Amino acid sequence: MVIGWDNVDDLEDYFITYLLYRDSLTVPQIARIRNISQDEVNAQLITAKMEIRQSNKESKKANENDIIMDYLALTKEERLEFLDNLSDKDKNAFKRQVYKGILKLNNIDDLMVLVWTAGEFRDDRFLNILYPLTEKGHSNLRRIAYSAIGKIGSENSTPVVEIGLMDENPQIRQYCAKFLGDIGNRDSIRVLENVIRNKADFEKEYVIRACILSLDKLYSKYKIKK
Repeated sequence: MVIGWDNVDDLEDYFITYLLYRDSLTVPQIARIRNISQDEVNAQLITAKMEIRQSNKESKKANENDIIMDYLALTKEERLEFLDNLSDKDKNAFKRQVYKGILKLNNIDDLMVLVWTAGEFRDDRFLNILYPLTEKGHSNLRRIAYSAIGKIGSENSTPVVEIGLMDENPQIRQYCAKFLGDIGNRDSIRVLENVIRNKADFEKEYVIRACILSLDKLYSKYKIKK
């Protein structure tokens, strides 16, 4: 919305009152110039300001959507460069847009890009919206959600990651086994040992190998002798 004297003929009457006010005229002065009461001046100013505020909100929302859509069109390398070049202020603003996008987007491919982005931020404030994605039916979405959770690396995620060891997708099980070496606790040792003990005959070799490597890390962390 453009409000100025150049397009005054296209504006509602109350915007003329607003333009006079913006030019530093007082309410009594505007009332005399426009030959209306001061109460009417105040009412018109309120109407104009409310419409401007609503227009600004809509413009801001449209601009945010444009930024997200442009970002989604980038290649992975371009997205990494985009994120790397964000200032702290812009990064915080973009995080909010990504957070909202994860909650609202229905397109699975676009959603996976934003989930991946959350992982690149390494910000644990995303965890509460990432955890539910590990239960979705789309295996690639679950995989990227677990990957993002692992990158964030919060010890609070340990129970969720342990559950991931039972996922039907072996790559997800490998991810989770690997992440437990970094964020796991003493209970995770038992969980990993059980996988090796009970599933070694039929589990993928790379999953078992990830379990063994993570166990070595946890044994060392808690000074446990093998």
